[in-house]
Amino acid sequence: MNRYLLGLDLGTSGLKAAVLDGSGRMLASAGREYAIDSPRPGWAEQDPQVWYTAACAAVSQVLAESGVRGDEVQGVGLAGQMHSLVCVDENGAAVRPAILWADQRSAPQVKRLNEQIGREKLAASAGNPVAAGFAISSWLWLRENEPETVRRTRFLLQPKDMLRFMLTGVIGGEPSDASATLLFDPHTWTWSPVLLEAAGLSPDRLPPLHPSAEVCAGLTSAAARDLNLKAGTPVVYGGSDQAVQALGQGIIDVGQVSGTIGTGGQWFAPLAQPVHDPQLRLHLFCHVLPARWHLEAAILTAGLALRWLRDQVLTGGGYTELADAAAGVAAATDGLFFLPYLAGERTPHMDPLATAAFTGLTLRHGRAHLTRAVMEGVVFAMREGLDLLEGLGVHPEAVLACGGSNRHPLWLKLQANIYNRPIQPAASPEATARGAALLAGVGIGQFDSFSAAVQAVPAPHPAVLPDPAEVEKYDRAYPRFKQIYPALKKAE
Repeated sequence: MNRYLLGLDLGTSGLKAAVLDGSGRMLASAGREYAIDSPRPGWAEQDPQVWYTAACAAVSQVLAESGVRGDEVQGVGLAGQMHSLVCVDENGAAVRPAILWADQRSAPQVKRLNEQIGREKLAASAGNPVAAGFAISSWLWLRENEPETVRRTRFLLQPKDMLRFMLTGVIGGEPSDASATLLFDPHTWTWSPVLLEAAGLSPDRLPPLHPSAEVCAGLTSAAARDLNLKAGTPVVYGGSDQAVQALGQGIIDVGQVSGTIGTGGQWFAPLAQPVHDPQLRLHLFCHVLPARWHLEAAILTAGLALRWLRDQVLTGGGYTELADAAAGVAAATDGLFFLPYLAGERTPHMDPLATAAFTGLTLRHGRAHLTRAVMEGVVFAMREGLDLLEGLGVHPEAVLACGGSNRHPLWLKLQANIYNRPIQPAASPEATARGAALLAGVGIGQFDSFSAAVQAVPAPHPAVLPDPAEVEKYDRAYPRFKQIYPALKKAE
């Protein structure tokens, strides 16, 4: 019998499924979108049932497109959106809709928690800053505003842990997602007594933790029927979407670094030992590999800034048309800058109230200049995250470029010249769903190691190299970009 692997990527706006053959080659992928509910301004919620419904539809489609029979799937892996909170009762049923990572209602609780714990203690206990939408913050909001929800809650889960329960009937968690709740100590790989006390939680209200690639249980008969798979098919615990995406891109070794410019922007750098930024401008999370961590920098509006410009300011034109025109003009190197803080910012400022701005705008500037300024502003903001990584000893020789920005050469050239490093465009489609399937392959023994699993990841496209003349220009412009945020804050 053929041995196939299934990966499920439970994202914020949709779920994707991918089928890999025995060697790790992707045969097909499929997805289903779902909505984010916002019953009040600043709220972001989802009913966990929509995740299960989307999984059933996506799996059915991917099996049909790949020609793989359900009884040929030998293992299922999961990845999921990070930080979000799912409260379940003693039977594993959701007590209320999940509160997502993008939810901002818990800002007052974040402020009080920071004051209560303090930066030094928070760094020692979590290695991370606290933000609205993290599980600890949302739980503190529930304690103050929904006492009946708190009374009925038996376990606090992450989204992919909830989906796995719906597939297997087993409650559990794993370190990569747990480390993003701010209830977990990434230094010890255990739930943090300090943070649990601050949240008013006892350890038994958190799920037992297992290695990401460990088999949790087999599919229940009901789930197997709904997914057109075989009852008892092994399901591994899975991992956070960022860590699993890195696995799907082959980013598992110290020295490798990926930079993603999608809706937002992220840096991902594996570590052999945990280190954290003393000012908590970076995130320290656990990888899906045992005894491996990663640093993560995050900017909130990357490609989203270009979408905003297209839809709200320029009101017309496709992304390719805009970028083609931008390739023929100068912006930052001619005094026009854009600060891309349209939704506040995380790295490096950790300021939810930060705002965006154009500076240096003159009558000679038009659509193409604005477009280039936005693109350059995004890459400058990404460079600030790279600078922080370097300050903690991460010095990549090259950057694996990921995300939708890879579709246009101008994005790649800007990254090469502003980072002053070769940029290797990733060639791994649906990397998160691929990584989830590879995780299942490790768990069931189809691959004898993570290193063996990533041999199936497609090699990057040829590198885009920095142009020394352009590097020199951007090195002169970058300090001016960095002056804009403090100047605006001072003027408030």
